[in-house]
Amino acid sequence: MKGRKRKPTYLKLIQGNRGKRPLNKKEPKPPRGIPSPPEHLTKKVMLAWGLIAAKLDKMGVLTIADAWALEQLAENYEEILTLRKTVRRTRFQTVVTATGSKRKVHHPAWQQLADTEKRFRAMMEQFGLTPASRSKVNADPDDEKEKDPAAKYFN
Repeated sequence: MKGRKRKPTYLKLIQGNRGKRPLNKKEPKPPRGIPSPPEHLTKKVMLAWGLIAAKLDKMGVLTIADAWALEQLAENYEEILTLRKTVRRTRFQTVVTATGSKRKVHHPAWQQLADTEKRFRAMMEQFGLTPASRSKVNADPDDEKEKDPAAKYFN
């Protein structure tokens, strides 16, 4: 699809509907909650899944429909950690050129790490996990609901 990404209905309600286009009244609203992790995940990715899912659930942005996006986020995070270990261990690699001379070049993991970090950053923005993207997300975090249970009777 060409052009800008469509703005979700909740953002139109918050920021105003400048285009005056009709709001989508049938937009799906999946229930909040932590989706079950797929069984094919490795132990390291499963650990990342748990850490990320707990944060997103506490922020109030995770729904049961977000399993695939959460899987991608966890996979990218685990890949970043693995590539960082490789980069720390082997910063440079010696290559022999066509003329027979030797020179040091960055290990190929540097480029893989940069690509993975870009994908990870894009997924973080989808969930509102960066300071700039957080301002665009409207959520109802659990901790705000639980601060004062009696407040609902006295307001």
